Amino acid sequence: MHIAFVDSNPAALEAVRLATEAGHRVTFLQSADPLYPPTEQNLRILGAVDHLVDGLATTDADAVTAALAARHAEVPIDVVTSQHEMSTEAVAHACRTLGLRGTNPDAVLTARRKDRCRETLDRAGLASARYALAADEAEVLAAAERIGYPVILKPPSGGDSLLSYVARTPGEAADGCRGVLTGLDAVPAGWHGQFRRGVLVEEYLTGPLVSVELGVKDGEFIPYCVSGRFRWAQDEVVELGSYIPSNLPPEQREACVSYAVEVCRALGLDLGVFHLEIIHTERGPVLVEVNPRVMGGALPTIYKHATGTDVFTGLLQILDPAAGVDAPAPTDGCVGGRKVMARHGGTLDAAATLERAARHPDVLQVVGFDSYRTGPGRTVAAGQIVARFILRGEDHLSVVRAAEQILHALEEDLGIELMIGEKD
Repeated sequence: MHIAFVDSNPAALEAVRLATEAGHRVTFLQSADPLYPPTEQNLRILGAVDHLVDGLATTDADAVTAALAARHAEVPIDVVTSQHEMSTEAVAHACRTLGLRGTNPDAVLTARRKDRCRETLDRAGLASARYALAADEAEVLAAAERIGYPVILKPPSGGDSLLSYVARTPGEAADGCRGVLTGLDAVPAGWHGQFRRGVLVEEYLTGPLVSVELGVKDGEFIPYCVSGRFRWAQDEVVELGSYIPSNLPPEQREACVSYAVEVCRALGLDLGVFHLEIIHTERGPVLVEVNPRVMGGALPTIYKHATGTDVFTGLLQILDPAAGVDAPAPTDGCVGGRKVMARHGGTLDAAATLERAARHPDVLQVVGFDSYRTGPGRTVAAGQIVARFILRGEDHLSVVRAAEQILHALEEDLGIELMIGEKD
């Protein structure tokens, strides 16, 4: 199989490695400003691909289409995928133009527009949040009044929770609106076009936040896992990490999977592994957003520790028309990944170390300074990820307690305050 990867988040470079080692022909289109750091391991993965196109604007549909067309003319491409959320739109346009196999382009483009996604759910009669797309402050305030406070404000095609706000009053809604419309300094330049589509005003949903990782191939749905989220007690929009399995009762977990399947059917997502974020409310599961890619961040690593299997192996099985798809493996205990996030801007201690995290008996892995471009004596911004650790416990509560113990120790070792305390 000749598979073309268009850019990647850091975790999904593992899919590129696995594809190369499995003997597939791999083409990789790399961004001029990659999201992943140039570590020795990452450079080794990219150095092993059959064909590398470097320095590309991977969010530019014309540039991606031209690069794929040139490669397809040399060696026919069997399937195209992107595991970088901000590149999925460009890939959808390219696949539509060139007739290349990949996830249904219309479904990807709908998923990437949260307002259009909610419109699709409404037409399908599926549970959704009240919403409105606004162009300016006056429209935001009018929409928030109709929906009812509190509301969530965010770009309709954003990513990584950037420029997302909770507004409980008209004053906070006005501030949040200005943040979405004028806060692009916090967003990579290549993403600006997708962040300039107005302000999405949504009903504030209450309940546990989970994600369903759902594979789709030949009309069959493969639920890989349901994960839970650590959310900061001071601001629930801030995600502090994830854990597998979720802390939901079995019947609620099953309801979230069934709902995720219906969402994918309504949108037409037909090939790939998709990451659906859902809040289990008093009225049942309600979609937060659907991402036409595999889960990112630490979740693939958490999944591997929790199940002993690799979700990217599942992705390759789904993309290969000749391959069967293995059933998802059961989880072992609870495995959580916890971000080490700066509460305020500051400078790390000159002797900053992660040793106490690495030595903790429950810790399975520490993702260190190099992966986040931080380290002793480096300046960090409020909310910046300094490092990350992954730990195992008997259940969710034991993971929470151990993580907080480690974080309090790290505050001393790093010399800065960290975001500690999970939302109930």
